[in-house]
Amino acid sequence: MAEVRIRVYARDIRSAVKERVQKPIIALTKNPDVMRIIGNRAIEIVTPYVPMKSGDLRDSAYVRQTSRATQLVWGHPSIGKTFQYASYQHDADDSNWKRTTPGTKSNWTEEIMPGSPGFEELADYAASVVVEEIERGNK
Repeated sequence: MAEVRIRVYARDIRSAVKERVQKPIIALTKNPDVMRIIGNRAIEIVTPYVPMKSGDLRDSAYVRQTSRATQLVWGHPSIGKTFQYASYQHDADDSNWKRTTPGTKSNWTEEIMPGSPGFEELADYAASVVVEEIERGNK
């Protein structure tokens, strides 16, 4: 498979949210809508790092939910040639690569891994979403 996929682990998000919210929080794995919202925000955070020539690769990003995971996916057969292109760009060696758009890079998914500034931004956002859900009475 040539698309680029990364899992957004609910346990990582939940741990980061627990540090920010001083009250019981919702079970993220039991609330796929919350994880979809968080996944969409994660895509927004990494989009500036995704290579862009025509914009098709950036436009191909979406959140895929399964019963066990929330995945961020780049590359879709219906959007140009992004299915193979996503993996090609993500796995490229940046030391030998000339990027046409400043700030873009390979391995853009690293920008939202635990310990990165992007993950901290995502955790802050997730905390606000979780607090909203708690205030609505969702568990």
